[in-house]
Amino acid sequence: MSLYEEKPKAKKEEDIEEDSPYSKLSDVMCNLVDFDDSVIYLNDDITQTTLVDFMIKVRSMISSRNEETKDDPINLIINSEGGDIYDMLGIIDYIDSLSVKVNTICRGKALSAAAIILACGTGSRMMSKRSTVMFHQSSSFLSGKMSDITAYLDNIKMLEATVYELLGSKTKKDANWWKSQMKTDFFLSPEKLVEYSVIDQII
Repeated sequence: MSLYEEKPKAKKEEDIEEDSPYSKLSDVMCNLVDFDDSVIYLNDDITQTTLVDFMIKVRSMISSRNEETKDDPINLIINSEGGDIYDMLGIIDYIDSLSVKVNTICRGKALSAAAIILACGTGSRMMSKRSTVMFHQSSSFLSGKMSDITAYLDNIKMLEATVYELLGSKTKKDANWWKSQMKTDFFLSPEKLVEYSVIDQII
């Protein structure tokens, strides 16, 4: 059984010692996921750890559900400055593989890779009215043999083309439009995000 498979509620509060392993697990679970409202938080830089944590949280949430709640959407609340393109695409692929919808909600900021995850929600895509959303192309700091650098840059170009096509399929703007706009940091107002169908509503 996974460490995160069930909500920590089997014991009564008075039976749990303050410094016991069970008490510590309860604290961790509270920070990981809100089972009652089907909420998962993405509030760090996007890394390989973020990707694995996200999959664990989703699996834990789905496995804890009963027959009445098994098809409820998951609410992914985003407040992130972005991060790694590989792990971002891993999160998006995992969202696409799920049998339940994932609502994406920006609270605070969704920058770079986090903005793309926001746009790729499979349920409702939302943001609070004073949040900030920004897109830009991938950046890297390279050193090493020229052949290795060239191979890496070729791969980045391929991944960026994937991102532009992805945004083109999720919004009312095509891949070429996204490519031209994302050459520099590209901020959009909530109203423009709705107009371009990057999000569905402002909350």
